[in-house]
Amino acid sequence: MADDPSAALAVVVPTFNERGNAGPFVEQLQAAFGGAPLRVVFADDSRDATTQEIRELTRRYPWVALNHSPARRGLARAVVDALADVPNDVVIVMDVDLQHPPLVAPRLAAAVRAGADLAVASRYAPGGRDLGLSGPWRRAVSKATSRAARLLVPAARRTTDPLSGFFAFRRSIVAGVELRPVGFKILLEILARGRARRVVDVPFTFERRARAVSKASMLEGLRFAYHLLRLRTS
Repeated sequence: MADDPSAALAVVVPTFNERGNAGPFVEQLQAAFGGAPLRVVFADDSRDATTQEIRELTRRYPWVALNHSPARRGLARAVVDALADVPNDVVIVMDVDLQHPPLVAPRLAAAVRAGADLAVASRYAPGGRDLGLSGPWRRAVSKATSRAARLLVPAARRTTDPLSGFFAFRRSIVAGVELRPVGFKILLEILARGRARRVVDVPFTFERRARAVSKASMLEGLRFAYHLLRLRTS
């Protein structure tokens, strides 16, 4: 694995209390890319041992970096802050808990390098699956919020999964753009405010959670609604 921080590809990984996940994630990601130049930036708001685990990884792997805040910024804001440390041409955003399989990440990068401005790992494109959504209620909520996004934010209609947290994009589509996300849904912000001309879906299986617990809550639902209204009226 190359240690050049200016390598063409970066992976931004938002983390909040994900103890035990960072090490297996980095190992699987490294294997998935097979030694290709890579930079991994953890956008971390954790209050448990996760931060120390990531610091240990930065000592073992010079291509792993930590962007940590003592205050909880929220997933989307943490990603935006980390982008300031990412000069790379292609950026992948994905979770650390292995629900976003590292083996899919090279497919997203390849789609961007083949001409897409934004490649979305989609649970709902033909061939995609959502094993990680626990039970019919969670699946119904996920589909309802996705429909709401497409109804209220026209740019969301460019993908079958506008609320995916797993995607790749050209850094240039957000250069000079003020991103003002609320809550978890950074992709929706990039779709609405970025300059992506070509958006493609890459079907994937949203896996079951390896460790830790879901961060979904009523508060996050309210933040999502507020984010939709902001994008609708901006």
